[in-house]
Amino acid sequence: MNWNLSRGAKLSANFAIACVFAYIIPVYFAPSMETLMLISREKHLVYMVCFALSFLIFGEMLGIADRRIFKLSFRQFVLYLFSATIASFVLLLIVWFFEYNFIGRRAIIKIIFFTGVSSFCFAAIFAQLAQRYKSRVMLLVSAEKRIKIKNALSNKKDAFEFLGEEDMSKTEVEEFCRKEQVDLLVVGESYSSSELDIISLLESGTRVVGGVDFWEKYLEKIPPREVDQAWLARVDLRMKNPFVHLIKRFADLMIAAVGLILSAPILLLSLILIGLESGFPLFFVQTRTGYMGKSYSMIKLRTMRKDAEGKGAQWAKKQDARVTFFGKFLRTWRIDEIPQFWNVIRGEMSVVGPRPERPEFQEKLRKEVPYWNSRHLVKPGMTGWAQIRFSYASDLNESEEKLSYDLYYLKNASMTLDFEILLSTLRSITKGSR
Repeated sequence: MNWNLSRGAKLSANFAIACVFAYIIPVYFAPSMETLMLISREKHLVYMVCFALSFLIFGEMLGIADRRIFKLSFRQFVLYLFSATIASFVLLLIVWFFEYNFIGRRAIIKIIFFTGVSSFCFAAIFAQLAQRYKSRVMLLVSAEKRIKIKNALSNKKDAFEFLGEEDMSKTEVEEFCRKEQVDLLVVGESYSSSELDIISLLESGTRVVGGVDFWEKYLEKIPPREVDQAWLARVDLRMKNPFVHLIKRFADLMIAAVGLILSAPILLLSLILIGLESGFPLFFVQTRTGYMGKSYSMIKLRTMRKDAEGKGAQWAKKQDARVTFFGKFLRTWRIDEIPQFWNVIRGEMSVVGPRPERPEFQEKLRKEVPYWNSRHLVKPGMTGWAQIRFSYASDLNESEEKLSYDLYYLKNASMTLDFEILLSTLRSITKGSR
């Protein structure tokens, strides 16, 4: 049995736990004059849901349900309690705003404690079960792809046990899966024409997935060299639902407008400090390749020396010597990205999407990296799936790795995924990472 809970299952469990304790503690384990005891059950249910949603949102920002976490620590325990604490403050404010009264201290402390501890214990139990009862996986792929998959799963090795390294015939594979109780059979493209008895395998408890589907589900990326034109045609990478486009555009405008207004004091102070440190120009305007391959001018605060590209276009790096002293601070906290809200308002960018690349590198990337231009099927973004799952791409190999995350985003693009990316971006900003 596969005890590796999906992220959706974890979020659902956390939501249910938060709802249960936000409801039963004021009703059954608090003084009779408790505020939530005196209001109608309908209102109480609304407040309960508000608390549970707040717990999920702040938990996402703190990373308690991060897909890459397989071992829970004391730090994670603290984060669960902290998420419940912040959510409780939200609950206090909402109840006070509508009821003109506060929730009792004992009730709120109990809600925090039991929500945080119970959610952590639930996650810890399933994490232990996943490590004790590992998913038994057989990779029916080439030796090269087998190595790549294992290397990519190195941080999740405690959750998987790989079986059947040697090549086998169709009959041997089916017998091996039954005998060894294989949970998951990963079938590569070279074996797609083989006549495996899928029904028989499913009846014996073995799930069968393709190599691309395995990368997508368990590694949350899709390597471009694993796909072909037929795959691209099937998944239809462009989101064609006009209603979804309308909602996304409205959300972009709202976030960009609010972002510019709230960040105006920080932006003004940053401009002054840039001028004092290295003079004009204060802004850095650079041509990038955007939606459907069209070029546009992306605006950022200048964080590098004025002669940073005196020798021509260069890849950005983590520890880039061209960055100024104050520029390091701006880049760490992503303050240099604030002017891109204007690009979003102009419709040249979205808040969430693949990061745009420079035309100077575009032609080489298009020739060397398979399906590189597929990332232009949606608007480029200020942040994206590749940004929260990968670092800077400073060469062709890293650009290809970055594209694998962009392909995952293109395949799974939705408002829910965008929301997750935004919360993860906020988490990385508060940590001062980029």
